[in-house]
Amino acid sequence: MKFKYLLSLISLLPFLVSAQSADKHGYYKDVFMDSGVKLYDRKHLIAADSLGLELEVFLATKNDRNDTLMQHRCFVGWEQDRNGALLYPDGAPRFRVLYVNGGLAGSHGRSLGEDGREAIRKYVAAGGSYLGTCAGAFMASSGYYNDDNIYRKNNNYLGIWPGRVRDTYLQDKYFTMYMDEDCPLLKYNDFGGDRKVEGIYHLNGPHAALQPQDSVPAGTMPLLRVDYDTIPPVGPSIDNAVLCWAYKSSDQAGTVISMSSHPEDITTGERLHLMEAFLLYAMDNTGTPQIKGNLVPGQVREMNRSTEDGEPLFTGIGDRQYHHFTVDVPRRTKKVVVTLEGYEGADNFDLSLAALEGDFAFHNAAAKVNADPGCNKSLVLKKPAAGKLYISVFCETTVTSTFGENGFEYSGRTDVLNGVPYKIKVEVKE
Repeated sequence: MKFKYLLSLISLLPFLVSAQSADKHGYYKDVFMDSGVKLYDRKHLIAADSLGLELEVFLATKNDRNDTLMQHRCFVGWEQDRNGALLYPDGAPRFRVLYVNGGLAGSHGRSLGEDGREAIRKYVAAGGSYLGTCAGAFMASSGYYNDDNIYRKNNNYLGIWPGRVRDTYLQDKYFTMYMDEDCPLLKYNDFGGDRKVEGIYHLNGPHAALQPQDSVPAGTMPLLRVDYDTIPPVGPSIDNAVLCWAYKSSDQAGTVISMSSHPEDITTGERLHLMEAFLLYAMDNTGTPQIKGNLVPGQVREMNRSTEDGEPLFTGIGDRQYHHFTVDVPRRTKKVVVTLEGYEGADNFDLSLAALEGDFAFHNAAAKVNADPGCNKSLVLKKPAAGKLYISVFCETTVTSTFGENGFEYSGRTDVLNGVPYKIKVEVKE
């Protein structure tokens, strides 16, 4: 039985990020949306459509055992895709952003199981960004304070933001929220010049516990605060409370954005622009690319390990993924020759080679590219500058997506999902 996903119907509006996302960043697609068990069964993300981003969705409509099984296959993996949809065979993020819908945070986390939750943690740690609204914000945290102000760790949460949240105890309200002067979202929109967004729907979402006694995790950045004067004084005061915040644990990790309320269903105006800004900020702040290794002239490097081997520096490449290498070029080098070779029986994939002096060799910036069909090819650089030369391998081959019960069903070149093995060799001629 083939695994099924849902890809939203993408608008055809031209947008540079979409057109170059795979080449520039080395991800399969831009956004994966979790509409899974006990979450809103949202099929489309309006802000992704308006930005022209490529979106895939896991959708649970019945919340039954079959949905739970399909969800496990999605996040944890199965025979066709042993590392799950979020991750490449080497554990790198396959999507730039994971968006988690509102709903029931604890119930959804429980339905993922520890393996599913751990897959999301690995995704963020490896560089994929996370955006969660309402339940998605709860789930990103490590736990919450209950009615008696006692902290409760929730093992069904992800802990990808290692801080704590408090319930607002406010339902069916519309908030005005404002940004501090240094808010990074202002890079994407000035929001009318007043740094405010009005009419954001709120349904029992959390706010960040950011008092000194709460041990605020380093790397936490407030994004939006609530103007409590805009709502009736019901429940505890949350005036100026942080209802949206971002967190990044390291340069290698992705960014976690937690949003208490719901701007995701709005089709026009500043609330739509806010959701767009979340996605753009998350995509701009994924983890830095990783180097597989420094190639030794004259030695063949075999990239033939699988997910189960636990050797990511030698694991095969996934669909639309980059593998990055370096080589040290001595002074007065006349020529550098890079050779790529596929394995017998696994050489019917399209892998490309690229090179650039001093920086990652993404195709749109590389000095030399060989994108001829097939695996076997070479790249020649004459009189390269002394120093660090970056080499990249890019997998052009990818799956075919067609609509199915739980979303898009992968077919065609599904063998790429478990990794394409190859050999790479560099020769330096002085």
